[in-house]
Amino acid sequence: MNKLHFGPGPNWIKPSSEWLTVDIDKERGDIQIDFNKFDHLPIEDTSIYSIYGSHVFEHMSIFAAPKVFKECYRVLVPGGYLRIVLPDVKKSLEEYLKGNYEYPLFQRRMQFLKERNNFTEVTLFEALKGDFLSPTGQTSLLGNEGLAHQNAWDLESIIIELTRVGFQRSKIKQMEWKKTDCSDFSFEGSYPSEANEEYRSLYIEATK
Repeated sequence: MNKLHFGPGPNWIKPSSEWLTVDIDKERGDIQIDFNKFDHLPIEDTSIYSIYGSHVFEHMSIFAAPKVFKECYRVLVPGGYLRIVLPDVKKSLEEYLKGNYEYPLFQRRMQFLKERNNFTEVTLFEALKGDFLSPTGQTSLLGNEGLAHQNAWDLESIIIELTRVGFQRSKIKQMEWKKTDCSDFSFEGSYPSEANEEYRSLYIEATK
């Protein structure tokens, strides 16, 4: 039974041959997909046992993400698992309202914008805005005007979005870093990844 990893990044090593990667980068994706042009997953119904994606779904537009979630539900077997790790925009909003320039995520985004755009100053709001909209760091794939983040959810909105494609609310749970009901995701925390930044991440697990 196959398993999917969306946007695995450069540091992830497949735990077994059952895992297939999904990525725009042909060097990283067994299944190469540009989510700005997404139509469907080239996978049969009810043929996937588990799906993992860390800090990748926010890179899909507000038009693409619902279709991707619907396809995830379609390909999962009954009882299969979907684990999503997202930027927790509520945490960022709270730090923004505190005026916290020292929030590690804001510091990193400010530095990125200064280096990428040759800015001498970056505002706190511009750092916050990175949770919703941000320029891509993969210009070779997406061009100089491509977007990285172009979507965002809080806990309530991601639960609602998943119920719209078929998941039952009672089977969607907020989790914590490295806490899971599915042993397939035990690799979380074992390699460098944004998923390990628990201070600013939202962990969701849904069972079909």
